[in-house]
Amino acid sequence: MEAVETPEPEATAAEPATPAGSTPRRRRRLIVVIALVAAVTAGGGMWAATLIRSPEQAAADAKAPPASVLTAPVVQRVLSNTTVLRGVFTAGQSFPVQPGAVSASAGGPGGGTPIVTALKVNSGDAVDSGQVLAEVSGRPVIALPGSTPAYRDMAPGESGGDIGQLQDVLRDMGYYPGGDDKGYFGAATKAAVARLYQKLGYPAATTGDQTATAVRTAQQAVDQAKQAVRDLESQPAHGGGEPTAAATPATTAPAAGKNGAPAPGTTGTGAPAGGTTGGAAALARARADLTAKQQDLARAQAKDGPQLPAAEVVFLPALPARVGAVGARVGDKVTAPVLTLTAGGLNLTGHLLPGDAPLVKPGMDVTVLSETTGVQLAAKVGSVGALVTPGSPGGGGGGGGAASAAPAAPGAGTDPYVPLVVTPDAPWDPALEGQDVRITVVAASTQGEVLAVPSSAISSGVDGRTSVSVAGTDGTRRTVEVTAGVAADGFVEVKPAAGAELKPGEQVVVGR
Repeated sequence: MEAVETPEPEATAAEPATPAGSTPRRRRRLIVVIALVAAVTAGGGMWAATLIRSPEQAAADAKAPPASVLTAPVVQRVLSNTTVLRGVFTAGQSFPVQPGAVSASAGGPGGGTPIVTALKVNSGDAVDSGQVLAEVSGRPVIALPGSTPAYRDMAPGESGGDIGQLQDVLRDMGYYPGGDDKGYFGAATKAAVARLYQKLGYPAATTGDQTATAVRTAQQAVDQAKQAVRDLESQPAHGGGEPTAAATPATTAPAAGKNGAPAPGTTGTGAPAGGTTGGAAALARARADLTAKQQDLARAQAKDGPQLPAAEVVFLPALPARVGAVGARVGDKVTAPVLTLTAGGLNLTGHLLPGDAPLVKPGMDVTVLSETTGVQLAAKVGSVGALVTPGSPGGGGGGGGAASAAPAAPGAGTDPYVPLVVTPDAPWDPALEGQDVRITVVAASTQGEVLAVPSSAISSGVDGRTSVSVAGTDGTRRTVEVTAGVAADGFVEVKPAAGAELKPGEQVVVGR
């Protein structure tokens, strides 16, 4: 028999077709939504839990944490109680060199406009006694030691303390062996000045034409007076009348009288008595005139000759000095200082904070560090001044004096300070002038390394004893009686009492 195929029923229009995979997609969406809701719910619960605390929990949270002990190790080190400040090196005193009029000498009459013809030193050079600093119109400018400045030309025949100073300097240089009264510019001083110029290679400065003319005039007068005396002495005696000065009879030997006195009728000059009495008187007057003229010549000669002009010398209170600056060039007219010298050594003044001033005393050790050169110098505190308040009347706070004149350190501004003068163990190097340096004052220092603990570890009992509390590794503690020493940089030197023990590295209680 043949099989009969039964046809499947056809879909009707009322039943829409279902897209493939639609059921799994809906399921995934549902799972994601459920997960999001769960996460939000959990987060909200946690947030709510942080806001809502029970009274017991709040009290527990407010309770202080368990106490803990703070410790620090015992160390072995050198302790130095130091004060650090800034200071500036300044020159002791400045001396501008500005020569005036050109002096006369054997090489020329002087005068004219001073012009720089040579510079013998440069800025920063050291200057010693007898050194020529410069030439002005061919004349030297000489540096010599002395506290009295050259305020006048030191000329022959004059007297004064400045001339006494010059004599001392020339003696020290080996040019003046003495011979004049102290402070009097006499023949021996003239000779010494001439030797100084000769040594330096210059003709000596002189008093000039005026005194030279006075000497010549006085010499002529002496010569005339001498001739008058000779003429009178060579004239024969006359029988009468008074001879003129040009024809005075010569004297004759007096007749011997009793006891060797002139015989009666004769003059003391040997002139015959009687008619020649007038001739003897004329001769006496001529001789007196000659004596007067010789005295005038001596005075003129005393004021003539070598001198030391103020324009050719600079007296400095301390040598060697230093050339601070050179302000002229060869060929310049002298209208300003040719150069400036600094003498008296350098000064170092620091500025202490007012609170540190009571801790610093004269004589304390000081270390000066030049950060520019790296040089470290030893010194001591020379003096501690009075409080200075910049901008106040007089610049001081009741102290005044030298304190108010102290140079201001860089950065000092308007803050009050106490000036501290530092004295070197050895003379300062002139090259330090103007440098800003660090000054460290050592108020107290231990001799080598010592046991030290932080200052907060020291406890004082009612009996006045001091101690430290040592914390053991097992949590135990022991009290060690100590004697406190130098305190510096937050540490205190400690020495255990007899029978007590304290070692470096042990932990001491410094706080809770």
